[in-house]
Amino acid sequence: MFESRIMVIFLLAWRGLRQYAFSSFVAAFTISMAGGLFLSTWKIKEEAQKAFVNSSGGFDAVLGARGSKLQLVLNGLFHLEASPGNLTWEQYELIRDTRGVKEAYPIAVGDNYRGFRLVGTLPTLFTEHQWKQGRNYEVRQGGRIFTDNAKEALVGDFAARKLGLTVGSQFHPYHGLDFDETKRHEDLYVVVGLLEPTGTPADKVIWIPIKGIQQMEGHDPAAAQSVSAVLLSLRGAAGFQLDMRYNKRGNQATLAWPVAATLASFFERLSWFEEILSLVAFLVAFIGALIIFATLRTVMNEKKREFAILRCLGASRMVVTFVVLSQSLLLAVFGALGSLLAYGGIGFLAARLIREQTGVVIEHLSIDLAYHFFLPVVLAIGLVSGLAPALQAYRSSLSDNLSPRS
Repeated sequence: MFESRIMVIFLLAWRGLRQYAFSSFVAAFTISMAGGLFLSTWKIKEEAQKAFVNSSGGFDAVLGARGSKLQLVLNGLFHLEASPGNLTWEQYELIRDTRGVKEAYPIAVGDNYRGFRLVGTLPTLFTEHQWKQGRNYEVRQGGRIFTDNAKEALVGDFAARKLGLTVGSQFHPYHGLDFDETKRHEDLYVVVGLLEPTGTPADKVIWIPIKGIQQMEGHDPAAAQSVSAVLLSLRGAAGFQLDMRYNKRGNQATLAWPVAATLASFFERLSWFEEILSLVAFLVAFIGALIIFATLRTVMNEKKREFAILRCLGASRMVVTFVVLSQSLLLAVFGALGSLLAYGGIGFLAARLIREQTGVVIEHLSIDLAYHFFLPVVLAIGLVSGLAPALQAYRSSLSDNLSPRS
């Protein structure tokens, strides 16, 4: 008996929502957008921070010219921003031979090919370094790593696909980090290998011998023995010692160490943006609650006579009240389910944008405890929005609603 009564209540509620399908859709859609925006705002930041830290290419620190640590990390490891300046080759050799430095790879930047950066380095980066524990760089079958003194290039997977480059392709580099057709170099490079995808910024780079950047036609001859930065893998307490040498006592260079802490400071700077998006989500949720309220009020005004007839057929005040509350609950349920779809859609677009701009691959956004806490909140919003119309249904007069309409 009880189950059949519950079924009748939800059938009547569903019928009411179908009768006002457009208003119901708008209410559920608004809740969905608010929920999706709220969930994705902090989840994308959390996953992006994790992905950036995991995409540091297996390096612990970056040594560069005096300046911002964040700029050094973004430029040296993620190939964003501009280089703050150059180091001498002697400075590279000094830190390479420092005790506690496990690996040191110089890089030189300053050129591009159709918007994709050329980064000069040593071929040993691809033969000896592990970009992830237990994972070395791999070259696709039919290709090889460039040689140190040749005008050859090794292309990351993402850059190769976007540019249509294959083994044997030839190209002229362009001066600067931004593509400008008027700044083409006369040097001609040939692609000798394509890297297997790594899901790191290395995928969006065209790698060439460091001498190629240093001695490229049109470059300042004084920069022929300089590097943009040095990528470091450290052991033991070397990080503390180098931090003291370069950051606390010296004034010739800056050591960005540890990379994870530097990136954390970057994401902390974005907290204001996260707060704004959260505020927008709350406002959208409030508007959704108002739409639910307005929709149910409209239903009440249009169906007073129908509810009165239900009362005459034996339905109690509580049954009619629960019909209205069930409509509100159904709208909230649809909104909660829609928020999951919106969350996935926003996450997919954000991950794609981050991949294209930085080369960092964000894993698919997972459904964790946050959504389990979020679902009851959305349902509560729906029920609260329906309380006033439900109270109106409970207090409605049977005689007034059955009286003839003029």
